[in-house]
Amino acid sequence: VTAKVSNTDPYNATPDRIIEMMRDADYLTGKYQALGDISFEVVRQEATDDGVILEVKRTVAANLPDIAKQVLGETNEMIQRETWTKSGSGYSGDIDIESPGKPVHISADARISPSGEGSSYTVNFAIKASVPLVGGKVEKMVAEETMGSTKKEYTYNAEWLAKNG
Repeated sequence: VTAKVSNTDPYNATPDRIIEMMRDADYLTGKYQALGDISFEVVRQEATDDGVILEVKRTVAANLPDIAKQVLGETNEMIQRETWTKSGSGYSGDIDIESPGKPVHISADARISPSGEGSSYTVNFAIKASVPLVGGKVEKMVAEETMGSTKKEYTYNAEWLAKNG
């Protein structure tokens, strides 16, 4: 079984401007600080002809119930890879988040589409926990934590775009 969750946020910025933001080194640093990561390292932030490639190693606190912490630990190392490419008048994103040595994997497909004067940013997560008996419960807990992080990221992104034109 795989838990699936989706989220769509409206942005007061064009798809091109959102990709420009993702290419900005100061943006990434601020984002992971705003998300409350224990530590992070930007391994790759590469502007491509039609988008951006990101790879970030992160250490995050497991804000999860005890049953999930027994499986995942108090903190999690995560390697997050994102590839964004031009798709029509917007961008499509492929997101992969692995936790080395942990039985949880998160993948997502995302889309930044023009919407009025701004954009609509949609992400569809698939969360898989390979854990006997409690895998479904762990997936649900990780899904809730993922949606919480998505809301924090949206708040940060909207503020960043407002401040940085």
